[in-house]
Amino acid sequence: MAKRSSIPLGVKRFRRIGSELVGNRSGIATVEFSIVGPAFLALLLAILYTALIFLAQQMLETAAQSAGRLLLTGSAQTALMSNGDVGMSASDFKNAICNGASGVDATGQPFSFPKLLPPMLTCSRLTVNVSTANAYNVSNANAPTFRYDSHGNVTSTNTGYNSQGGGSGQNKILVLQLIYLWPTGVGPLGLNLVNQPNSARMLVATSVFTTEAYACNSAQTSC
Repeated sequence: MAKRSSIPLGVKRFRRIGSELVGNRSGIATVEFSIVGPAFLALLLAILYTALIFLAQQMLETAAQSAGRLLLTGSAQTALMSNGDVGMSASDFKNAICNGASGVDATGQPFSFPKLLPPMLTCSRLTVNVSTANAYNVSNANAPTFRYDSHGNVTSTNTGYNSQGGGSGQNKILVLQLIYLWPTGVGPLGLNLVNQPNSARMLVATSVFTTEAYACNSAQTSC
């Protein structure tokens, strides 16, 4: 007579199913991704947040260099603009950065140049600050302090437009700052790049230079 096994049939089936489950690794990738996936995606988003800010900063620096050259050579101070202004006003200068400009220079030659602000940046978020300095000093390049009301609206930028000097404007130290409120927010993994209200980060591009010797426009007494 055959000897019967002492292990119940139900236990045998349970062991067999258990051994199959232990050996089955088809879903391990899904389980692993569910553990590390959120952290990985958060890291990618944090890198993207930071990379976009660096890209915007570099674009702003390029625009500041080009805009600074208009002041360096005296073009902004002496140009006869298409709107009739002699020498760019604060609004003329900002508009030239945002949309380009055309007119006649101090020698009577027509000029035209395209907008200096990259398409990624919008003029409504840009503030232009131009000031004179007595010497090259780090404090001259400090970022301005914006003031806001209780609703987060800008009430004061502490900026201005002062590029004028007695005579021809030769050897004047000018400080040009382009300030941009980049829309950002609190990123993943606790990344917080906000330093202004309304989930914005202030980006500042500064150019400091000594103006070249240039002649005023015939319609100007000083420039």
